[in-house]
Amino acid sequence: MATIAIVGAGSMEFTRQVVSDVVRSPALRDSAFHLIDINPERLKTSEGMVRRIVEEAGLNCPVRAFPSLDGALSGVQYCVNAIQVGGIDATRTDFEVPQRYGIRQTIADTLGIGGIFRALRTIPRVLDIARALKDQAPEAVLLNYTNPMSMVMWAVRRAVPELAAYGLCHSVHYTAEVLAEYLGVPFSELQWTSAGINHMAWMLTLKHRGVDLYPKLFEAMRDPAIYRRDAVRFELMRRLGYFVTESSEHNAEYTAYFLPHDEEIERLEIPVGRYLQISQENVDEYESIRRDLADPAHRFLLPPSPEYAPAFIHARESGETWWFQGNVINDGLIDNLPQGGCVEVPVLVNQHGVFPARMGSLPPQLAALNRQAMSVQELTVEAALTHNRDLVYQAAMMDPQLSALLTLDQIWHLVDDMFEAHGELIPPYRSVRLR
Repeated sequence: MATIAIVGAGSMEFTRQVVSDVVRSPALRDSAFHLIDINPERLKTSEGMVRRIVEEAGLNCPVRAFPSLDGALSGVQYCVNAIQVGGIDATRTDFEVPQRYGIRQTIADTLGIGGIFRALRTIPRVLDIARALKDQAPEAVLLNYTNPMSMVMWAVRRAVPELAAYGLCHSVHYTAEVLAEYLGVPFSELQWTSAGINHMAWMLTLKHRGVDLYPKLFEAMRDPAIYRRDAVRFELMRRLGYFVTESSEHNAEYTAYFLPHDEEIERLEIPVGRYLQISQENVDEYESIRRDLADPAHRFLLPPSPEYAPAFIHARESGETWWFQGNVINDGLIDNLPQGGCVEVPVLVNQHGVFPARMGSLPPQLAALNRQAMSVQELTVEAALTHNRDLVYQAAMMDPQLSALLTLDQIWHLVDDMFEAHGELIPPYRSVRLR
């Protein structure tokens, strides 16, 4: 029997899908669930929903709810992390404070000033989970969904190196699905390899029955209807030669090529700030599920999905082999990216273990863009581990969009304003050398 902990179980739709997929797996039907959330109301709602899913599946899986990590991870084999520190209010701060300085963002959860401060408030809480897992269930596996993925995974390796931890993100899978559509080939027949960093990995090969599809993709880009659906990614492919694996909305904010320019925002139809609306919709989604629990006829068990965590656990427990695009530490996996950082590469999973693929070197232009992002990540991770405020200023200085639009004084004032706005969500930081 596998015991699966879900930290941040109040993320209702995510928890609903994970549990539905687990109970539908013949190898996992005897699983036990530990649900953990610091919000009592959300925890109670999540527990009620999970019990309903188990009942609808005709099973008797044990379900326990925990308001903290104390004792919650004892006996766990898999810990799925999906926390969002500060919720929608912190996300709103990540947008509104930089906006006063003329900084536009689309998602603000991976890079840029929003990604930096999401990391500063998130990393300490994820390290609490990692350390509790090491103490209570040292052989367990941490499966992380929380962004900023690369910085979180990098910090976990630095702080708790003995813990088995893997980052799960669907961006490559979804990219492959949409490329199959653009190319007019069945998704099941599309062959690809991908590597890079989270939200900025690259489709290194695209083939159908052994034939290179990149010429066909460049041709498809000329169709205005296809181009408009992914304008930022096609603009990057036009210049770099490869398609990037996270959405145009995400990639618009990772460089200074797009958001600083009004005409590019209009031409490429970049949805500035739309993520705030999506975050509010997630809050509304929770309220809808809470109301549905009052209806005994409402069904909560969902159809199977390609969700990664249940597939990972199924592969480890069933003996079947599965592969996914995973976020792991660069221990010789990509030669021309910083060793010890977090990279995204193909990962094979079965009952014998977890095996990341060695990808050699990326094309140099792709590695150059990845290294630029990893410089910001490295400084932010070091800042989060040492509480050195100097490194936060310096991480912001290395961000392409901030350095393109703001003076050094403005960047530092923005950092100060972000610390003040987030308040107690971020522990105290002090300058070591500069002040």
